[in-house]
Amino acid sequence: MQSLKCKTKNLFMKIKSFVFAGLIIILVLFSNGCARTVTQLVTFGKLMQVEVTLRGTMKIDGSARYFMVLSRYKDFVTPLPFPDNINSFEFIEPGTSPQIGSAADYYTNFYNKWDDYVIVEPSKIDLVKGLFIQGQNASRETIGVISTVDQKISFTIPLESAFGASANIPDTIYFDVASVNWPYGAAKYAIDHLNSTNAYISKITGSITTVTDEYNLALDPGMDIISITAVIQ
Repeated sequence: MQSLKCKTKNLFMKIKSFVFAGLIIILVLFSNGCARTVTQLVTFGKLMQVEVTLRGTMKIDGSARYFMVLSRYKDFVTPLPFPDNINSFEFIEPGTSPQIGSAADYYTNFYNKWDDYVIVEPSKIDLVKGLFIQGQNASRETIGVISTVDQKISFTIPLESAFGASANIPDTIYFDVASVNWPYGAAKYAIDHLNSTNAYISKITGSITTVTDEYNLALDPGMDIISITAVIQ
């Protein structure tokens, strides 16, 4: 009788040990499973840092302007340099009367898909905010000054200023950069721009895009765009 009790007790202890070991295994597997299913939190940036590189020193004598156009639309366009500019569209700001053609043509062909643009002038850098509607003045914000004159043009775009509230910032921001001849009282035409289909960047924090452009030795070195690097922070 005592032997039977010992055997029963031993059996009970073994079963208890197996159950305990099983619980440990389940807990380990569950913990490992949870670790595998944790997803990293994605954050969206509020700033776009931009650096444009020219082949030569940027021109600050008033004879040139540099533009960066931003858009949520992949198919947006800007007035092109010759010989691709078959209709002789000028690269001018919305609200400016063109020397050639009608202002309405510029809104139809270009400005209606521009969200914003940055214009680099001899002494300062402005962000000009869309939407661009004929007959209405656009809002401007100075986002930088020209403190160093060399091959680099650097500025930071506050994305909420450019696009409005954070929810309005598009997932992908498309852009183009252009150098523009700027003669007083005469037609103003693009001299160079990014000849690339990869000029875009995600709004996710940490995104980096570098777009290179071919050298064109026929251009003034200060108008020849070599590359742009954009970083979202």
